[in-house]
Amino acid sequence: MLAIEIVYLSVVVSFIILDRTVADAQGMIYALVLLITAASESALGLGILIVLFRFGGSIEFGSYESLGG
Repeated sequence: MLAIEIVYLSVVVSFIILDRTVADAQGMIYALVLLITAASESALGLGILIVLFRFGGSIEFGSYESLGG
C-alpha cells in the first residue's frame, strides 16, 4: 500500500512540473483529481481494517480464511 501511495505522489509531482513548464491548468487539475483518488483509496482501506478489527478482534488475515471470497 505504501508503494502505491509513493507512486501516486510521484505522478502528482510530475503533473505539477508539467503544469509549470507548459503554463496550462490541466496538469494541476489532473494532480488534484489524483490526490482525491489516493485519499479516497486510503480512507477505504482504513475503513476495511476497522471493520475487520471489530469483526474478529485482530487484523491478521490468517484468521479470516473462513470468510472465503
